Amino acid sequence: MTSLRHFATSPLRHFATSPLRHASQLVALVALALACSTANAALIINVEGVRGSGKTTWNLSGSSTSRSSSLILAGTDSDATRYRSGSTLRTIQRFLSDKGNSKVSKNLLFVVKGSAQFTAGSSRRAISHILLGPDNAFGIRPSSNFSYSSGVNTRWSGSFTLDLDISNFKPGTYQSASAYTANFAQPGDVTLTFKETVKTASVPEPSSLALLGLALTGLGFSRKRKGATSRA
Repeated sequence: MTSLRHFATSPLRHFATSPLRHASQLVALVALALACSTANAALIINVEGVRGSGKTTWNLSGSSTSRSSSLILAGTDSDATRYRSGSTLRTIQRFLSDKGNSKVSKNLLFVVKGSAQFTAGSSRRAISHILLGPDNAFGIRPSSNFSYSSGVNTRWSGSFTLDLDISNFKPGTYQSASAYTANFAQPGDVTLTFKETVKTASVPEPSSLALLGLALTGLGFSRKRKGATSRA
């Protein structure tokens, strides 16, 4: 039987000689490609901020599959029960800054300002808080208690801002540790990227530049007229 490798190098010739036989091979290749794309799926968070602004922007995207049934608890307190709920994970490396982070140590939960949501199966919840633990832990908190089953598709999307400066985090990309990935994702299937952005200088609008040009022209004309009057 013709190998898949040979089939992939000359698909048109093989379909011309034996279309039915090689149709099944094409289906197998497509299925393999889909399986690879699913395996590479991940829940992604990109965090950006200007140093000294006191705020960061968090953008959520991607999908995964829940590895076990669990419950994501809502609320604004960060007691031990909520800290250990199914929404908390730890990264392989510490993403918090080494230069002291008393704000995170004292306030594990931070209010989300924006629009972000988490979906598990056919159920959806708004994300109201995130958890940041001094032991490189991260978690989400929904607007109300949220239970989900094992093996369902999970997604998050949207963006929000936090009252945390980008200096609280180390620049780079961090992956969830396999042993400490939240139950809503597969082991190691969550990544957080922190990036410091530079504040760009504001560029005057064309109308502002036009007004400035007219003002300078008028000033030059006025000075010229005064010079002519004084000579007279």
